[in-house]
Amino acid sequence: MSGIRGEDVPALLLRMVPETPEHIAGLYEMPAGEAVVSEAARFDTYVLLQEAFTEPIVVPELRKATPDPELMYRCFQFVDILVHNSSAHFTGAVYFQVLEEFFDEDLLEKAISFLQEGTRERTAEMLTGHELPVPEGLLR
Repeated sequence: MSGIRGEDVPALLLRMVPETPEHIAGLYEMPAGEAVVSEAARFDTYVLLQEAFTEPIVVPELRKATPDPELMYRCFQFVDILVHNSSAHFTGAVYFQVLEEFFDEDLLEKAISFLQEGTRERTAEMLTGHELPVPEGLLR
């Protein structure tokens, strides 16, 4: 994939993480299929990631004793696509709405095995920038 346009992100989320429709629909008060092509979803990436992805899907799954590996793989594949192929706006949204959750060491430890290369690098940079320890497993 050679770059993601802003208008593609909501539909990409819906396609890659089909567990999100009820959260997207609730956030935009319309069916998810309509919401992901609406102007609101296109320009509200921070809210979309936080309220339809990170809070309802990623964090609760990582808090489980055994997170669903297939779900987590898809979630972090989506994150990695944004990290690698998008504008600074979208990588900033990922940083603030997804990666900062890894300040919680328990969440980070559970997420490490699911993180793709680009997300691993971003997470390590973020932790280093905040003078926090970088788990050895993150630096494989």
